[in-house]
Amino acid sequence: MRLAPFFLALSVSATSSVFASEAILQQADALIRLQSPDKAYDLLAPLEEELSGNPQYDYLLGIALLEKGEPQNAIFAFERCLEVEPKNGPCRVQMARTHLAMGETPNARAELAVIQEYNPPPEVQQVISEYLGVINTLEKQQQRRITAYAQVGTGFDSNINSAPNDAIKTAAALPKISGAQITPNSIITSNESAYASLNAGSGLVYKVNADVTALADINAQARSFFSDSNFDYQSLDASLGAGFNLETFTLVTKLQAQKMWLDGQAYRDVTGGLAQIQSAVASGQMQLFAQSNTLSYDTQSTRDADRTTFGIAYSQAIEANYSPSFYVSVYQGDEEVDSVQRADFNQNFKGVRVGGGLVLNNALSLNSQLSYEQREHNQGKYPLLGLYRADDESSIAINLNWRINKHLSLQPSYTYNNNQSNIPLSDYTRHVVNIDLRFDL
Repeated sequence: MRLAPFFLALSVSATSSVFASEAILQQADALIRLQSPDKAYDLLAPLEEELSGNPQYDYLLGIALLEKGEPQNAIFAFERCLEVEPKNGPCRVQMARTHLAMGETPNARAELAVIQEYNPPPEVQQVISEYLGVINTLEKQQQRRITAYAQVGTGFDSNINSAPNDAIKTAAALPKISGAQITPNSIITSNESAYASLNAGSGLVYKVNADVTALADINAQARSFFSDSNFDYQSLDASLGAGFNLETFTLVTKLQAQKMWLDGQAYRDVTGGLAQIQSAVASGQMQLFAQSNTLSYDTQSTRDADRTTFGIAYSQAIEANYSPSFYVSVYQGDEEVDSVQRADFNQNFKGVRVGGGLVLNNALSLNSQLSYEQREHNQGKYPLLGLYRADDESSIAINLNWRINKHLSLQPSYTYNNNQSNIPLSDYTRHVVNIDLRFDL
């Protein structure tokens, strides 16, 4: 939040002290008045070890940091200033601004209340009233936050049907079956295609009180393949839930639903729920989660199933160059079909996901993910081949996010999938190159 010219003049008029580096402080003061906080900070930073604890220095350093967009660092400078001069009104106003920049409205309001206790002059009272109005507006926004986005994209998928690449190799790898012969001509191989996609969604976060937050979101996506419309799909996802602040941890619960269409026809419904416990651990966040879903297929009722997943995840942001962050998640679960005749569809699975991100500059960030999942269909043998199916799937995804402006971003990505199975018909590799243009409200 930028200061008005009048408030800039007010805020930089703190009590002056005479010491050897006064000329530098005066120059930094002038640069702040000229709205050049980066240059002011470059002058002040080398003196921090020498002058830390001097109210005038800490005050100017705090303003420079705040104006250059680093409120999390500015707060320490203002704390040092107020420790020496608790009744320093301009410094306390800046402390209120810092809390406001960090979204800490109760702390900002408390700082302004302290200033009012000093019975300041009318012009300062006016400034306080303006900031109290900003706090009221921000608190209303924090109580009910609505987000929305829309994105359009295009890309290329090397294997839209997740099929083997080579029919001859696949046929040769199949077990020999007495009285039956699977020829290369009868094996469906991978089909590649360029595509266009469209995604849109919206979310609502409503703070009921200090300990309860209501959550809702809805997302729609569609993808159309240029070479084979049989694989065109659309889906609609929605969830409704709540978050509960339970002091030592946060509990999030959600009801979830999905409707999917394939080639213009209803294909599958998914309904279920999610429960997640989140708590601070070391310098990061630990999550325990459980998810249960019911899958219903419109034209393949033998695949109707109940799916359950349990897992644990950890994420952390690191204070270093490029603001690195990472997460790791380990999970397992099972999927049980309703049809006793197709027990080969039943599966137990377990997997791990590892990912992270880098902020390359103010407009560009890089994210990536590695994942591995192992699936065993050990309750029924695969028809004809007489084998219990077992799959090992690995993938890598890389995404760049170039923020063009506050609302618009360009997002190129690449994803590679590889599935190794003891059923050669299920072996496949897949490359997907995609670029999206996203608009966030």
